[in-house]
Amino acid sequence: MPSRRFLVLLLAAVLGAIGALAAPAASAGEQAYKAVAAVRKLIASGQVPAGSRLTLGFKQGNVNAFLGSELALQKEWESLTGIVLDVHIVPQQPIRETLRSTPDIDIAVARNHEYPDLLADGLITEIGPFMAEYGYRFDDNTTEGYIRPELQSKVGERTVAIPADGDVVLLYLRHDLMEDPQEQAAFRKTTGHALAPPKTWTEYEELVRFFHRPAQGLYGAGEERDEEGAWMYWTPRFLSSAAPHAELFDEQMRPRLTTPGAIAATESYLALVKYSPPGITDPGRNYNFTLPLFAQGKTFATMNTIAAARMFNAEGSAVRGKFVAAPLPGSRVDNRIVRHNTLIYGNNLVIPKSARNARLAFLYAMWLTDPDVSTRSIGVAGGFTDPYRWNHLRDARIRKIYTPEVLAVFGGEWAVTQPAGTGLRGDAQYLAALDRNLTAAARGEIGAQEAMSRTSAEWEQITEKLGRAEQIRQWAEFRREFGNRQ
Repeated sequence: MPSRRFLVLLLAAVLGAIGALAAPAASAGEQAYKAVAAVRKLIASGQVPAGSRLTLGFKQGNVNAFLGSELALQKEWESLTGIVLDVHIVPQQPIRETLRSTPDIDIAVARNHEYPDLLADGLITEIGPFMAEYGYRFDDNTTEGYIRPELQSKVGERTVAIPADGDVVLLYLRHDLMEDPQEQAAFRKTTGHALAPPKTWTEYEELVRFFHRPAQGLYGAGEERDEEGAWMYWTPRFLSSAAPHAELFDEQMRPRLTTPGAIAATESYLALVKYSPPGITDPGRNYNFTLPLFAQGKTFATMNTIAAARMFNAEGSAVRGKFVAAPLPGSRVDNRIVRHNTLIYGNNLVIPKSARNARLAFLYAMWLTDPDVSTRSIGVAGGFTDPYRWNHLRDARIRKIYTPEVLAVFGGEWAVTQPAGTGLRGDAQYLAALDRNLTAAARGEIGAQEAMSRTSAEWEQITEKLGRAEQIRQWAEFRREFGNRQ
C-alpha cells in the first residue's frame, strides 16, 4: 500500500474525488426491474414473440463482462424475460466497418469518438425516443448515477448510446521508487525540489527523465506511441495548453494546431520517446506492449485507462503494491495550472439502424447497465468493462480489483474530462491525419512544427470535402454543449 506521506500528496491532487463516494443507494435494481417488466409486457401483448432472439455483436473482450462469469448474467436475463441472447464475436476493428458488413446485429459496442460518424452514416439509432417511451433518463446523481452520462451517450442534443464503460486516462507511477529515501535525496539534489506526483507536463517529463535507467533495465516512460492511438495521448496535453481549454478549430473551422500551445503539446508528446523502451513507435506497439512492461517493473510510468490497474494489481504482477495512479498533469497558463482529461477507447452500447429488435436491444442495455447488475458485470474476471457508475467505486469487490486509491483518482478525473475526438462528422478522417503526423514526428521523420502544419493542411482538405458550412454548424453545436466546461 502507498505510504501515508505519498497519499497526502496524491489526495491533495484529487481534491473532491472522495466527496463523490457517498453511501450506496437503496434503489439499486429498479432500472433492471423496469426493463424486465417492459419486455414481459411486449411479449404478453404479442408485439414480441416469446423466445425471440437478441443478436449481440461483441468483441471478444466484452463477452465475459456483458454475459457474466460462467454466463451468469446471460442466464439470468433469459430466465427473467425468455429472450435468448445470441452472441456474435465481431472483429477487433472500428465498429463502423462491422456494422456496414454485418447487418443482423441488434446491439453492439462503440467508442465515444465514433458516435458522430456512426450517426452521420446512418448506422446507429437515436435512443431518445426509447428513453421517453419507457420513462428512463441517464441520472448522474453521485450515489448510483452514471458518471458524466452526457459525455458517454450524446452527439450534440441527440442520445445515441448507453454508457457501459469508463475510459478516462490515468497516470501510473512506481510509488515504491518515489518513496525510496535515496531516490528522494538524489532527486532533490538533481532538481532542487521534492520528489512528488507531477502537477505539470514539464514536471512529468522531469520525473521520467530522472528514472530513465536503461542500463539497469528500467525505462522512464511506457506511454503508447502507436499510430492508431496517438491522438489519445496528445489530446490531454493539447487541451491543457490554453485557458479555459484549447480548441481544435476556430469558429470558421480553421485548425488551431499551429498555435504555440499546440506546438508545445506536441513537443511534450514527442519528448517521452527518448525515455521509452526500444521499438515504442513500431506498428502495433499499443497497450499490449506498454502495460506488460510496467507490470513487469520495467518502466517507471505509463498512461492508460483504469483497466490497467487490473493487470498491475493482479497476483503475479511485479508491481503489485508498488504502483499508484495519479491525476493527469496540466500546463501552467496565466499563473494557474490548467488540467484536462479525455475519453479514450470505451465500450458503450449502441443500437444499429438495421437492428431487427431495436426495442428489445434498448431494454436489454438498460437492464445490463442497472446499478446492481452492472456491478456484477464489472467484477467479472477477464472483462474489459470498467466502472462507469458512482456506486461502482464503493463496491467491495471492485475496490479489491482496482484498489481504493486508483478508484479515488479515477473518480476525480471525470470533473476535468472533455469529449473524445473532434465531435464532428469525419472524426475518423481528422484523427487518422493527426495520428499519422504525430507518429512521423515520434519516429524522427519530421519535427513538431511540421507535424502540426501538415495536420492542419489535411484537416482543411477534410473540412472542404465534407462541406465547411455543415462542419461549422456541427462544431458550433459541439462547442455550445461542452466548450465552457473547465
